[in-house]
Amino acid sequence: MDVSEIESAFKEVQDHICKYFVETAGVEYLEDVWAYEKGEGGGRTRVWEGAEDDALEKAGVNFSGILGASLPQSASMALKIAPDTPFRATGVSLVIHPRNPTVPTIHMNIRYFECGDVWWFGGGIDLTPYYISEEQVVAFHRGLKAVCERHAQDYVAFKQWCDRYFYLKHRNEARGVGGIFYDHLDPSSGKSKQQLLDFSTDLGHSFVDLYRPFFDHHRTWPYTEAQREFQLYRRSRYVEFNLLFDRGTKFGIDSNGRTESILMSMPAVAKWRYNHVPEQGSAEEEFVSKFLHARDWLGVEDASESDAAATTQQPGGS
Repeated sequence: MDVSEIESAFKEVQDHICKYFVETAGVEYLEDVWAYEKGEGGGRTRVWEGAEDDALEKAGVNFSGILGASLPQSASMALKIAPDTPFRATGVSLVIHPRNPTVPTIHMNIRYFECGDVWWFGGGIDLTPYYISEEQVVAFHRGLKAVCERHAQDYVAFKQWCDRYFYLKHRNEARGVGGIFYDHLDPSSGKSKQQLLDFSTDLGHSFVDLYRPFFDHHRTWPYTEAQREFQLYRRSRYVEFNLLFDRGTKFGIDSNGRTESILMSMPAVAKWRYNHVPEQGSAEEEFVSKFLHARDWLGVEDASESDAAATTQQPGGS
């Protein structure tokens, strides 16, 4: 399978998701088509930066497909590949920051990497809410489990990997309510390149159905200024993770990628409050105490494995 076929499939995922937001939110995206200056290829960055009444305060759905002459030194050392080896990397990455605090922030990416004789797929999706019910979280994870099962992939392993990766060790809390995360799916997985592409693109196309219950149903709900302030405060945790721990961000910067596209994931507004503690008995206190620790939402994880995922503080790789 040629890399161009994978790029075409990933572009279809980007188009599908962008069509949903344009039709649902009623706002067109700004498209920035760019070229990779350090090699060949480029990408399509599609961004919404809404006016005061737009549901999408800041959102982006990006495609990239690049060919580089050599890996960044940090990547070549980690992968044990000669630094002068050419590489191909392609993927779709999105982050949606809605204005309404009752609609969760969501992140998803699917990607393919090839360097010499080595290739693999990676990806994942995770939900970062501010106000949410257990029933909504369970439905989200049930949808992810169904995607995994359609391709004989291990939902439990990928869910626990997500719990480990999207963890702010300096805060001792999860970034959100998790999702799935996978990386380095290669021939050793027992799946062909076509099968792994099918899994990744199915996850991409499933994004709309996974996010629709939140965005369609809650984007016009009324909210208070206090709820908005809590959303902005919690967004600061999102920024901290992306800048301190996210390996995709680090790889993009180290490989001289396009900075504007790499940092598209940042929210338009976030706030830090010194030593903030939510009011006792409030919905905010319930959220912090109830939803920011790894949990077995579907009752399918082995207890010992679940405990390990909850206590592991080392990110798993992006």
